[in-house]
Amino acid sequence: MPNGGPDCCGNCSHNRAVQEMAHPHPSDREKFRRISFCTLRQVALSNPFWTYCDNFGYGKKPELRNVDEPLIGSITSSGLYEGYVRIPWHDAVEPHVSVPAVCSICQRQTDVGITILHAGHTLGFCTNQHYVRWWLTQHVDAAFNAENFESPEERFKEPEGPR
Repeated sequence: MPNGGPDCCGNCSHNRAVQEMAHPHPSDREKFRRISFCTLRQVALSNPFWTYCDNFGYGKKPELRNVDEPLIGSITSSGLYEGYVRIPWHDAVEPHVSVPAVCSICQRQTDVGITILHAGHTLGFCTNQHYVRWWLTQHVDAAFNAENFESPEERFKEPEGPR
């Protein structure tokens, strides 16, 4: 099972799957994924080993977790690959990554974009930068700056031909 780092929800004491199973065994991976649910934020975790938040608590003793701790920051997940980056969820709505999308900002069409459900509509984005740029119109969070992500011009630059 892929592991997006030790601080992922797949290792967190707030994850119901960690509370019940500790960690997935090769024969129980599907069950672990199916029952992954953040008991602190009350959200399903479809990809717990690539989902994160600042309330992470290592799951060795989930019975000791603080069930009343205040929420810190946004839930994040791995964004489109440009090295290793994390992008924020839209509240409890997980962005879908590496899917076909038409960018809501620049109208670029891509087979490897980001989509998010917002106000009953699916919005698409061509890059992490454009997704975060839109996200910041909906949220105030100094932890995210769209300019820290690869631009569409960088991501989709045409390869240079022979000279």
